[in-house]
Amino acid sequence: MATRRSAKSKKVSFNNSSKIVEIDQEEIVNITSNADGKIVDAEVEISQIEEGEDDDDDNFDPDKMDIDLTTGKKRRGLKTVNKESFIVETLAPSLTLIPWHLPILLITLLLDGQLMTDTKEGLQKGFNNLSVMGLIYCVMLGEISKCQRNPTLKSNGPTALEFLYTALSFPFSIMLSIPIYLSFLLFGAPAGPLTAMTFYLASHVTLIVFFPLLNVYRLTEKNSSKIWKKLLTFQLENWKLNQVYCTSIGGLIGCWLGVIPIPLDWDRDWQDWPITLLIGAYGGAFIGGLASYIYGRYVMRSFRRNA
Repeated sequence: MATRRSAKSKKVSFNNSSKIVEIDQEEIVNITSNADGKIVDAEVEISQIEEGEDDDDDNFDPDKMDIDLTTGKKRRGLKTVNKESFIVETLAPSLTLIPWHLPILLITLLLDGQLMTDTKEGLQKGFNNLSVMGLIYCVMLGEISKCQRNPTLKSNGPTALEFLYTALSFPFSIMLSIPIYLSFLLFGAPAGPLTAMTFYLASHVTLIVFFPLLNVYRLTEKNSSKIWKKLLTFQLENWKLNQVYCTSIGGLIGCWLGVIPIPLDWDRDWQDWPITLLIGAYGGAFIGGLASYIYGRYVMRSFRRNA
C-alpha cells in the first residue's frame, strides 16, 4: 500500500490604494493505493489563507476596496477621505496686543461719575468711547496680524479693502449683541425697565470680545469656517499663548464674575445693574491679554534657554 500526495495552490492578489490583500488557496490530495496500483482511498483538503499588511481582521473593510471581491470588477464612485490636522495660527506675544485702552476707558468712565448717577447715559457715553478706541485697536491688530504672517512684507498701513472690512466688522459685531443679550436673559438678567441697560451691556461685551477676533481671524480668509468653529467651541491648540483669544475669554469670565457683588447688602451706588458686570468685562479682558503676554514671554524665554 502506498500513499501519494499532490498539492496545488492558487494565489489571487487584490491591489487597493490603502491595502494589499492576498488570498492563498491550497488544495492537497492524499491518495492511498494498494500493491496493484488500484486507488483504495482519496482525501482532498482545501485550505484558504488570507494575508495582508495588517493582520488585524477588524481593520480590513472589503467595502472600502476599489475592487469588488465577489465580481472582481473595479468599483466606481469610491471616495477616499484624507483627514488633515488644522491648527489656528497664533500671533507672537507683543505688548501692542494688550488692550491698553480698556483700563483707560474704564477709569475715565468711573471718574466721570455719570455711570453712578445716570447709568443709562453713562453706558451710552462709554459705548461711544469704546467704539472709537476699539476701531483704532482693531486696525492696529489687522496690521500686526498681516506683518507677522508675512515677515517680508513692509506695511504702509491698511489698504482700502482692509479698512473697509474693519469698518463693516463693526456693525456686524453690534449685530452679535442680540444673541449675547438673549444669553444674558437666559442667565437671569433683569428685563422690563432695565432692558435698555442690559442691551448696552451686551453691546460693550460684544465690542470687547468679538470685534478684535473678527479683525485677526477675518471671515474673508481661507478656512475661516474651520477657524471660527474652533474659536467658538474652545478647541484652540496652545490657547494660553493667543493674546487676542485670552482677551475675549477674560472679558466673558470677568463679566460673569461681575454678578457676585450685586446681591451683597452693601447699598452702594456701584452695585446697581449692570455696573459691576461692565467693570468685570473691561478688567477681565485686560487681565486676560496681559496674562497671556506674560505667559508667552515666559515660554519663549524658557525655549531659548533650553535651545
